[in-house]
Amino acid sequence: MTYLVFARKFRPQSFDEVVGQAPIVTTLQNAIRQERIPQNFLFSGPRGVGKTSAARILAKALNCEKGATENPCGKCTSCTEITDGSSLDVLEIDGASNRGIEEIRNLREGVKFKPVHGRVKVYIIDEVHMLTPEAFNALLKTLEEPPPHVKFVFATTEPHKVPLTILSRCHRFHFKRIPAAEIARKLEEIAKAEKLKAEKGAILAVAKASDGSLRDAEGLLDQMASFSVGTIREEDVLLMLGLASEELYFEVLAALKAKDAPKIFSRVAGLYDQGKDLGQFAKGLLEFFRNLLLVHCAGEAWKETAQFIEMSPEGMNELAKRRSDFGRGELLLALSILGNLQGQIRRNLAPPRLLIEIALLKLLHLEGLRPMAEAVSGAGKNFQETAPGEIPDAAPLNPTPMPPAAPKQVSSGTQSPKESPSPVRPAIQPITPGPEPAKISGGAAISLNDVEAAWPRVIEYVKTKRMSIGIFLSEAEPAEVSGDTVVLGMPSEFQFHKETLEKSQNLQFVQEAFEVLFAKRLKIQFVVTTPDTSEKQAAKSEAAPLPKDSKLSEIVLEAMNIFEGSKIVRTE
Repeated sequence: MTYLVFARKFRPQSFDEVVGQAPIVTTLQNAIRQERIPQNFLFSGPRGVGKTSAARILAKALNCEKGATENPCGKCTSCTEITDGSSLDVLEIDGASNRGIEEIRNLREGVKFKPVHGRVKVYIIDEVHMLTPEAFNALLKTLEEPPPHVKFVFATTEPHKVPLTILSRCHRFHFKRIPAAEIARKLEEIAKAEKLKAEKGAILAVAKASDGSLRDAEGLLDQMASFSVGTIREEDVLLMLGLASEELYFEVLAALKAKDAPKIFSRVAGLYDQGKDLGQFAKGLLEFFRNLLLVHCAGEAWKETAQFIEMSPEGMNELAKRRSDFGRGELLLALSILGNLQGQIRRNLAPPRLLIEIALLKLLHLEGLRPMAEAVSGAGKNFQETAPGEIPDAAPLNPTPMPPAAPKQVSSGTQSPKESPSPVRPAIQPITPGPEPAKISGGAAISLNDVEAAWPRVIEYVKTKRMSIGIFLSEAEPAEVSGDTVVLGMPSEFQFHKETLEKSQNLQFVQEAFEVLFAKRLKIQFVVTTPDTSEKQAAKSEAAPLPKDSKLSEIVLEAMNIFEGSKIVRTE
């Protein structure tokens, strides 16, 4: 006797047997009951979810000897012929192998003839998106005005490849993926009918592995019935599919919590030695942490999330117990790391085992990472958000006391060649942090000392926004504070830096830094600074005495004014 696989043996023969497509079944039954049956149908959706089966049941409902009924008898001549695939009134056409214009021309000739036994001739074209553009165009007129005794049912897994001219002439029904729980119930019915013993964990593992396809799940169950002897065990399913058990994921989670790196490596090595699919293990890790985050966010109402998580009841209870082992931020970061792991495995950047071990090591040290705000403030783990108007504490940039910098003179414009400072920039002393600046409220006036004390933090803040602007700003120094205006001085050799900082977009970063630190909007002005003339006099006094020749002295003096710090070596 010819063996019939489960997918064909347990194919639904009535609308009541269709699994997981309740809205579509209800719509079709109501249309038949109300005699509002369209001429053309388009059934789209993933593989193995019942598109062709629903088309056959629809053909039965329209041709049953009881009349057009939502519950075909399944026993009359028309019903049995459709079930056996021998009906002359229901023609199933493979769109992949009959995709040319000649086949469509033959179809157009055939629709003129009335049905043999039933009332309606039904054309079921599977994978209709495989038809050529010419074939679709040849079909347009027939779909627009088909004979009253003809119905078209198109089935496809890729509806986006069907021309809009065809879609507009059809009533569309999209079949969704079937939930794992409904697939598991159907598999239990099949196992009972076939007198197979199967563990609930094994049934659930098969249902999850089918990815929403009932046909795939029935095929896997059929295969497991041949693989297992006696009872279909969960271990057998996991071994055959190369998957990891829920217990293994919980062991990895416990090892991450305990910072036990050797245990993590041993579990990965065990999977590798057993020949398990490490790519599937990585996907399982991503799903596991997603489930953990979902339960963590639900809190005490975690039971309400069971409908969104495909796990056994025991696994759900264990997951709820561990929902507080990691913080929400850690779980989000873990999902990001594991999501990147999927792409790395697909691109074959390294052996999957190495990539998984690296990702798990990152998860092992999640607590060593700090939020960006904490890193910018420099306050470490004891960081606390400051109240509005307060200046956050920061460690001094250079704790070693330095001699005070020479006083600067402020000029509002560029200098003439005679008055410009030396191209060699005078040494600028680092700002010595003084005592902790007083906390300034949004309405209080600020002083130059306040700006100098907060200046290192202004630079660091700007660097976090744009590093290049922060580097340019580090060449400036607070020079003056007048009301709500802060004047920042820069030596003339940094004229390019000054012009860059004065651009509106870059100046906004500096203003934002002052507003964050002082809780008030300040006006920022950049000027060119030049050393005090006393420095020039001191430099001149160190030079060699000038010759007595007044004419020569005048020329040399002019040169020495331009090249400050120079001296006469020879006079001849």
